[in-house]
Amino acid sequence: MAASDALRALLTTQLDATVARRSHTEILREIPASARGVLPDGLPEAYSLWQILEHMRRSQADYLQYCTDPDYTFSTWPDDYWPDTLGPPSDAAWTESLDRFQADLQDVQTLVNDSSIDIAGEIPHASGVGYHSTRYAEEIASIADHNAYHLGQVVTVRRLLGIWPPSNLEEADWSAPE
Repeated sequence: MAASDALRALLTTQLDATVARRSHTEILREIPASARGVLPDGLPEAYSLWQILEHMRRSQADYLQYCTDPDYTFSTWPDDYWPDTLGPPSDAAWTESLDRFQADLQDVQTLVNDSSIDIAGEIPHASGVGYHSTRYAEEIASIADHNAYHLGQVVTVRRLLGIWPPSNLEEADWSAPE
């Protein structure tokens, strides 16, 4: 296996969350509308599930745009990365955020597996502005790391709100593949 293929496989695994943690689809499913804008008790500096989801969506979209758009403009922290409200303005806004998060994640995975780019190489238009690096792999690893961190927060908030686990959550199989 070529080094670039191994790197692509590693990044795909990290984005899919198939090692040592639940996938985003499992973690984000079946969140009742009544819980989406609630701050949990007992967790200092907590965020609501809506705030976390929308922050993940906006941040992932920002990383993706940085990797793919030569006209990228650095966003304003924290205003452009966090929603203004504790809860979504509607059920449709929640669904749209979930759908856009999933679509952007799919676009990141497509980028990872695009053989026309050097996955370990420099992003041609990248300047390293703000927290961004200048290499595809570093940016994509940052997306995976950021998503994993905040998905862990979602599980914690769901537990504190008494809505974890979602129904029909199968026991994770952590055994080594045969």
